[in-house]
Order: sequence, then C-alpha cells, then structure tokens
Amino acid sequence: MSKHTTILGAACVLGMALAAVPAAAATLTGFAGDVTTSYGQNDVDHGDNLKNWLLGGNVAGPLSDLPNLNFQFDASYASIWQDHFSAEDWNLGGSFFWASNDGRVGINANYNTLTHSGHDTNYGAFGEWYFGNITGMAKGGWISNGGAAQGGHGNYLGAALSGYFVPDLALTAGVEWAQALSGQGCQTCGRTGADITALEIAAEFLFSEDYGVSGFASYTHQTTHFAGDDFDDNAFRIGLRWYTGGGSLIDRHRNGTLNPWLPAIGITRD
Repeated sequence: MSKHTTILGAACVLGMALAAVPAAAATLTGFAGDVTTSYGQNDVDHGDNLKNWLLGGNVAGPLSDLPNLNFQFDASYASIWQDHFSAEDWNLGGSFFWASNDGRVGINANYNTLTHSGHDTNYGAFGEWYFGNITGMAKGGWISNGGAAQGGHGNYLGAALSGYFVPDLALTAGVEWAQALSGQGCQTCGRTGADITALEIAAEFLFSEDYGVSGFASYTHQTTHFAGDDFDDNAFRIGLRWYTGGGSLIDRHRNGTLNPWLPAIGITRD
C-alpha cells in the first residue's frame, strides 16, 4: 500500500541546554512570516521510492482588538514523482492562537489534496510550553478523508520535546499517531481502518541572524497497520527556510510563526 508523508522540517532540540538561553516569548506585535523549500524521499514498504519537492510559506500577525490573540495562514505546494508516476499535493490552513511568555495554545484547520488520492481535512487544538530553553509540544484532533475509494474519518494525537543547545541550533524528537476509518467495508466485518504511528527527528541551524536563513534536515519512520499487515515508510527531507524579522532561532520560533510541527499533520494519508 502506498503512503505519502509530508513532513516540513521542525526546528527544536532534545535534552538540556549546555548554556543558559533566554526564553523570550510573547504575543506578536507585528506581522511575521517564513518561506520554506525542501527536497524529500519516501522509501515505501512494498513500493517504489517516492521523491518530492516542496515550496511553502506562512504568515502570522496579531488580532489587534483582542489582547494576546493571533492568527496564521499557511500554504504549500509539493510535486511528487517516481518512475511513470507524478502527483501534486496542495495544502491550505489557518490557525488562531493565544500567546504569552509561558507558551502558546490554539486551534487550527488544514485542507490537503493529493492528485488521484482525494483530500484530507484535519482540525483540532495544539499547544507549546516553555521551560527555559526546553519546549514541550502537543496536538490532537479529528481527520476527515474524501474524494477517493477509501474515504472516511478518524483522530490524531502528537507530542514532542524540544530544546536549544545554542540559540541558533535546534534539534527535535516527536511522535504522531492517527487512526483513519474507511468509508467502505463489508456487512459482516464493518468498516476497515488504519492505525498510523510516526517517529520523527529533525535539526535546524540558523546560518545568519541578520538575513534569517536556516537549513534543516529531518527523518521520519512511519508504520501503518492496515488489514492485519504492517507497512513501513522511511522519509528523509532536507531544505532551506527564510524568516522575516531578526533575532536568534529560538527567538524566531517563540515570537514568530508557529513551529511547523504544531498545525501540520504528516501521517494522515496512508
């Protein structure tokens, strides 16, 4: 069974920091944005090696009449190909979140469509909390699939720990889980479903605080349990990201656009 995993590189770090790093964070006082381009490969179990190129961007800003409340819009395009196959992946999303010196909490919705494979919609809640230079993140919500033979619905959960060894270097580790029930089945067995688990690690380094350019790399191991069988997918991604504004990487993550791990769901399509 083919699977597509869209993983935008996340920036964060595991473990305790080697030196004290300011935990600056607050509600947005102006607009912030980022643009990402990346190349990835998915080594699909019992399938071919899928390659993909992604271009995406996010813009966030304050809701001026509502203290500490902010919004963000997200959009991305990915071209996916292998021998004798190609597809296009589009994603549009939006979030509303409350930000303080201690963290951020919010709600989001994302719509994703993939050529020949229908569409996914996820909507839910997310949060991140700051403990010095360590960040804890969590998310959860609902999934709806349609436009394909296996359309249905389900749920997702995720958690991650992050920290910063130095202000411009970040590493992350997270786990995501999703269960998607198919709209099809049989009279005796009911609807079929898939349980999907993804383990993720990533690194990001800000090359220049003046120009806001960083590089990142990520690896995800995804296991899908479907119809009594397990299917594995190893996804690798490298890319570049450009941030507006100034400051270190930790400042940009906590005072700019949302960490891409929070609103994005990378494991809903099997």
